[in-house]
Amino acid sequence: MVIKEDQDRVRVLRLANPPSNVLNRALLAALTREVAAAEAEPKVRCLVLASAYPRYFSSGLDLAELTSLAPERQPEHFDALIALYRALLRLPKPTVAAISGSALLGGWILAMACDYRIIAEGGRIALSEVRMGLTPTGALIGRLRRIGAPAAVKEMVLRGKMLRADAAFAAGLVDAVAPAESLEAESSALARSLSKLAPTAYAAIKRALQAPAPEDSEQAWAASRAEVAELLRRPDVQDGLAAMRDKRKPSWESADV
Repeated sequence: MVIKEDQDRVRVLRLANPPSNVLNRALLAALTREVAAAEAEPKVRCLVLASAYPRYFSSGLDLAELTSLAPERQPEHFDALIALYRALLRLPKPTVAAISGSALLGGWILAMACDYRIIAEGGRIALSEVRMGLTPTGALIGRLRRIGAPAAVKEMVLRGKMLRADAAFAAGLVDAVAPAESLEAESSALARSLSKLAPTAYAAIKRALQAPAPEDSEQAWAASRAEVAELLRRPDVQDGLAAMRDKRKPSWESADV
């Protein structure tokens, strides 16, 4: 599920869960282990997160796996995703997301944990949990607001709008747009240049750029986790998840606020 490739001082982790790199528990666990291994190995000076497939970086959490669980256990998937997201965010080494196609929901969450994001022409990003009756949570919205233009962030999280590569770049959510055929070359070139920087200085500056980050506090994540768990107990949210899984429109008639 994860293809590891070392290119001198750069380690590339390619998601390989066909056809759309859904993030099941096995893939999330494997990626979390690989991020920890990259942190522990001095020879690894930069980490690239990529996909083995052109159409998808990742379509997000595995909804078939998630909906097979009782609602009280479903937050475990959120916990696993956030553990990986925080490991990437706090990695004291440069990180690059090479977004070959669509980075949706949990796929975009992983991409936005990286220091740099390069997207292929024709790629798309979305944080559209609202379409399932869920929230991306205050912690993740806080991160999104740090890196993107307010108007684009509002459209993404309130209306579930999907942004194409050019719009994502205009909003500051990605650092560059590359032709699909040269995405790997441009991502590798960036990673090689980052791998040559002073590692201790880079780590210190990365910490400074992220601080203060109230959205990454233990209190913020506890509140976000509790919010997700509460929503997952609601029948309308369960219908929203099933609708997304089954590619149909949800019914919100039973919803109240």
